[in-house]
Amino acid sequence: MTITLTPSNPDSFITLNGYRGVLDSTADLVRNPLSGIAMTVDGGTATGKGTLAKELARRYRVKFLDTGTIYRSVAWRLLDLGDDPTDPLAAEAAAKRLVFDFRHLGNNHFGTFVHGEDVTAAIRTPEVGRAAPLVAVQPAVRQALLDMQRDYVRHWQPLIGVVLDGRDTGARIAPKAQIKFFIQADAELRAHRRWLEFTAAGKEISEAQVLKDLLARDARDAENIICTPDAVVLDATDMDAAGVLRAAIAAVEERFGPVPAGILGED
Repeated sequence: MTITLTPSNPDSFITLNGYRGVLDSTADLVRNPLSGIAMTVDGGTATGKGTLAKELARRYRVKFLDTGTIYRSVAWRLLDLGDDPTDPLAAEAAAKRLVFDFRHLGNNHFGTFVHGEDVTAAIRTPEVGRAAPLVAVQPAVRQALLDMQRDYVRHWQPLIGVVLDGRDTGARIAPKAQIKFFIQADAELRAHRRWLEFTAAGKEISEAQVLKDLLARDARDAENIICTPDAVVLDATDMDAAGVLRAAIAAVEERFGPVPAGILGED
């Protein structure tokens, strides 16, 4: 598997043990206030964990990794090849051969490229969303991707810090992370949020179908959605994204102390 983080300005590249990344407003060697810190944000589908993780990465200028994007990319690749996502041999082969390019596009937006093709939008379709958990529960696929994700943390954490967005990152990828978050919310609210995302993207699907798919995915993912005993649990049912972020910032500053406003990433 190949991971390349590509900025718009080639002069801002940094290479470390084979990983090539960008120093910018979300990851800055000089100014990032939580260098050496690993943060994990876990939870189920459409809980808002991705939004929180990206905001934390932007605010504290650390590297960001959306682990779900990797699994979605494998699922998309299988569907694109016409393979069955439930076929363990095909899924393992796709995971091991995946050429995955994670490009920072500015303003804390990340593009996903698989074998050179921009799949940022393609991997967010309902079809890929249904296939991804079928791929992710397969042991061979998880092992193929797990080592890469752990290595990613080992390289970037001591350099500039890292925040992971996933389901079990605090338990299986970065168990020694200095602070862990687990986000939860009612299923109906999560389904409504996901339906709004699909509608905004022009995808036709009923809210009832979204809820049905979400509940089915929750059942399949049950063993891989892990809230560790040391995680800060945030219930997003009665909080908007800004409220969840405020609660997370309060937890971070309680743990590590206040961060000087002048070095926070506010762009």
